Amino acid sequence: MTRHNLTINGRPVHARLTPHRVIARELVTRFTAEIPLYAALPREELDGDITRITAANLRIVARMLRTGEVPGVDDLGELAESAAVRAAEGVPLGAVLAAYSMGLRVMWHAVLADAGPDDLADALAATDLVLRYQEVAVSVVATAYAEERQTIVGHEREARRELLSALLEGRPTATRVGPSHVVVVFAFAAHPDEATPGTGAQIAARRKVRRVQAELDPVGPNSVDPRGGVAVLPPEADVTGVVRRLQSVVGVTAAWERAATAELPAAHQRAREVLDVVLRLGRPPGLYRLADVLLEYQLGRQTPATAGLAALLDPLGDNPDLLPTLELYLAEGLNRRRTAALLHVHPNTVDYRLRRIVALTGLDPGNPADLQHIGAALAARRVRAAAPEERDPGGTWVKPEHTGR
Repeated sequence: MTRHNLTINGRPVHARLTPHRVIARELVTRFTAEIPLYAALPREELDGDITRITAANLRIVARMLRTGEVPGVDDLGELAESAAVRAAEGVPLGAVLAAYSMGLRVMWHAVLADAGPDDLADALAATDLVLRYQEVAVSVVATAYAEERQTIVGHEREARRELLSALLEGRPTATRVGPSHVVVVFAFAAHPDEATPGTGAQIAARRKVRRVQAELDPVGPNSVDPRGGVAVLPPEADVTGVVRRLQSVVGVTAAWERAATAELPAAHQRAREVLDVVLRLGRPPGLYRLADVLLEYQLGRQTPATAGLAALLDPLGDNPDLLPTLELYLAEGLNRRRTAALLHVHPNTVDYRLRRIVALTGLDPGNPADLQHIGAALAARRVRAAAPEERDPGGTWVKPEHTGR
């Protein structure tokens, strides 16, 4: 404990901080001049709450200098309450801490203004008290601010999740919404750090979710987990831009659909099905719509026709060169020379393989009617190859349980 009766130039140090209210008003004037955010606050708030808490801070420091006892956390309830109010008002924490730091600095310059060589011991003792006080005060202010912001963010996120749930279930919403929206369903790739055993993987997963939410929260209500999620965006949203920004955070595959608000439940279901088709087919990460996988989506219903279409090309299974040649030939627009170049074979070899395909299947790629069947058969085979395992497309939205709130 620092000894009592600290003096500077024969005057008690603590007495230099009175009258508190007058000094507080002078400090608030400095705040508005040097901290841009404070200059933008309403005059009523500056003359009221800000001046009041500044004066309270001065009283606490003066009492500490008089008694030599540094206040504890429980003694700084006024500072904690004020920090929580600033958090609720949206005042940045940096501006709040800058005001505290400036206040102590300006106050201390005034206290030591006429100090002489004989005051060194008391000046050092008082400085030690103030620095110890600053440690406690900054901790109290930052903690109270962070707790209030966490509460606010939690409530806001819960409200967004409830809005998302209502929209995707077709229930009435507590807030007014527009006539149409865009629903986007995501699947996220695992970050390499998520393979780390123990808590490292959990931290990496939470960090990924936090960064994804930072991109999605300003755009629309969403629900995400480490595997994926869903978001409902306004109809004018730049979906491509949203996915592009997410790609800088994590590998993402997404499917989307624009729909009237009343049709969002059905649109959400279709988007999930499209994403599932895309993932099962092993398509590269990116943004997809139903139009991008129309044939695979339709054939993915696994009807008897799907199996029949796929079986049309089964006779090619005994020759490992025929099916890849057929797929590439169609992909290259029936251009035999480009197909041959890509396969590193002579065009005559491509001709021979095409003749074998016709002989084995009875389907000629040069015949428009047969070409339709071949395209459908190839799509059916892709669907059949991907079909054995059923999976949830990347942790997409799962209907939350109602808690009666």
